[in-house]
Parts: sequence; structure tokens; C-alpha cells
Amino acid sequence: MPKNTDNLKCRFAVVKVASRCNLNCTYCYVYNQGDNTYLTQPKVMSSEVVKSLIYRIKEHCLEHDIKTFTFIIHGGEPLLAPKSFYENLVATSTQILEDTDIKLRFTMQTNGVLLSKEWCELFNRLKISIGISIDGPELYNDMYRIYHSGKGSYHDIVKGIELANEYSSVPVGVLSVINIDIEPEMLYDMYLSLNVSSVDILLSDGNYENIPEKLALDLENNTTLHADWMIKIFDLWFNDTTNNLKIGYFERIMLSILGYDVSADSMGNKNTDVLVIETNGDIESLDVLKICGDGFTKGDANVKITSFDDALQTPLAKTYQLSHKNLSPKCEKCDVKEICGGGYLPHRFSHDKSFDNPSIYCSNLMKLIVHIQNSIVSNLPEEVIRDTMITKLDYGKETESIS
Repeated sequence: MPKNTDNLKCRFAVVKVASRCNLNCTYCYVYNQGDNTYLTQPKVMSSEVVKSLIYRIKEHCLEHDIKTFTFIIHGGEPLLAPKSFYENLVATSTQILEDTDIKLRFTMQTNGVLLSKEWCELFNRLKISIGISIDGPELYNDMYRIYHSGKGSYHDIVKGIELANEYSSVPVGVLSVINIDIEPEMLYDMYLSLNVSSVDILLSDGNYENIPEKLALDLENNTTLHADWMIKIFDLWFNDTTNNLKIGYFERIMLSILGYDVSADSMGNKNTDVLVIETNGDIESLDVLKICGDGFTKGDANVKITSFDDALQTPLAKTYQLSHKNLSPKCEKCDVKEICGGGYLPHRFSHDKSFDNPSIYCSNLMKLIVHIQNSIVSNLPEEVIRDTMITKLDYGKETESIS
């Protein structure tokens, strides 16, 4: 493979420790959007793959002087792996990295329904922080986040969050796919009632070949219902001075507006710094790209035979890593491109132009960013505005400038 001529780095690995799930979320990009490659994966990652992966992390961190590496435990559902898997994971990592100053951070994204006191105590001891997925109040969550039987998961998720709050030694966060049918006030109140420290939100996955149903209404009617909904959530949060809830999606936009470097795959102007490790050790670029077609993410890189540097040079990995720098002509003309970064790569795909498109959420993203920037400017002292030269934007004019 070619040398890493772009000096691409990996600081985060999304590790698919289990390839199956005990839920059957209707929108899931792994199981329900046309990709069937999970069927060929082992159900749980082997100790041999874990060992090879940690050696690859060590090799890459030493090569690029990376002092902190984040190991994002993912699935499928990671709690389908036994507790002994996590004991071995942390012990193997400690042993392999003991002669270095590399700090390995463990985080987990789980659906939460299998959480117990014993799981939480194990994660405390192993220093694994957890995030739990929930898509709103019961009526809305249970439309989408369902068991294979069709039964809703809301009550089991909330029970898991309560257990994590009671027994976890680190703050618990939740992750939601947005649903514009939920009243923003109802959703915000739910977040507060869960007593979590942080929230993150995701736009429904889709692309030009498969527009999400509710976004299709925006595109057909030239509306921005998604932005209008997110703006209401933002205003509730931005103007709420009584709590310390963090909403990562909004915080990243604010930091970008204020000139901070933001490395995120959904926005910003930096490289994404992420690789995905499948259960059999295959190294891939981004799992959500599975929505582009069956086997779309597959290549021949594997932790047993491939370094991270070489894996980063595969065409799809480079496209993903540089997705906020290689923008469509329309995006290049946009005043908020440094903040938006062209949007999330999977949302830019079409058969005829590949990823050379704006995000399917382009108008919604612009309207949200304009609103957040104007909210920030309205609350900044005049001297700060003068020193930073940050100004208010007009959504109508910004839209015209790229049309």
C-alpha cells in the first residue's frame, strides 16, 4: 500500500465487539438499510483480534506521537459480549501498553436494556464510561427502538439509565435520533428528568438515493422543518441557566463558530481521525456508509495484517478522513463551510456523483448554524465582537449566495 502521504491519523476506534443486537431498531444502518455483511461476522470479537487491535493501536500511537487514544466499544449491542470479554480487553490493553505513556480511554454506546448493577460495577472498576440510546418519550421511542418481537424498549432503557445513574462512578450520557414529531419542550423535559450529564443528537440517516421520509417533505416543499425543530431545542437549552446539561451537537457548532478546532465526522473542518474495527478485525472507514449499498464499506484491511497507516490510505478511508476538506462546488461557495464541513459524509452520497454533493440536510444545517451564530453574537460583549469580527448572518442571503 502507498505511504501515508497525507499524514492521516487515527485517534478514535469504533470497535464492533458484537455483531448482533437484541433490538431491531427500524432505521438501523447495520441491519435494516440493505447491508447484510453482518451475517458473515463472528457474533463476538475473539481475544486474538483484541490482541492484534491493541498492538495496532500501540504501533500507530508511537508512530504519530499520540498520547491519548479513545476506544469506542460498539456493536451490534456490546452487552451481548460476556463480562469476561471486558476483563480480558482491559487486561490485554494494560499489558501491551505498559511500556508506553499512551492513555487508552474506553467508552461504550449501548441500548441499555441489559444493564444491571453487576455490569455497572464492572464498568466502574474497568473505567469504561457509557452512553445509552433513547429516542424520546415512550410513544416515540417505541415506534422505532423495538425488540425483534415488535415490543417497545422504552421502559427497559429508562431502567438501564436509572441503574447507570445509581451505580456508575462516571456521568452518563444519552444519544437520540431526532424526531421532529416530538414537541421540543417534551423532549427537553425528558432529558432533564433522566438526570443525565450530556445529550447528543443525530439526524436520521439517508442519502440522495434514500431520502428519509420526513426530510422528503422539506425537500418537496422547500421548508426547513428539521432546522426549525432543532432551533427550538437549542433555544430551550441555550436560555436555560438552571442546569448543566451538555448537548454535544450544539456545543460543537458553537465552538466552531468561535474559532475552535472541532474534529467530528458530522461537522467542522478537521480530519475525522476515526477508524471502525469489525468483529472479525476488518478495518473500515465509517460504519454508517453501509447505507450506500450492500458491502459498500468492505475492503481487505484487517488488524492481523494491516497497519492503521495503511488502512487510512484505502480510497474510502481517505474520502471519509478528508470529508470536511474535499467539498462539493456548492459547499465551496458557502460562508458556513468551516462550521458545517459539508455535513456528514453518508448524507452526501448519490450513485451518479458519489460524495460530490452537499448534505441532503444542507438547507436545514445552514439555517441552524445561522441561528446559533446570531444567538452567540447577541450575547457577546461589543469588544469581543470587535476583536473576533464575528457578525450576524442572514439566512436568506446565505441561501442566495450558494444557489
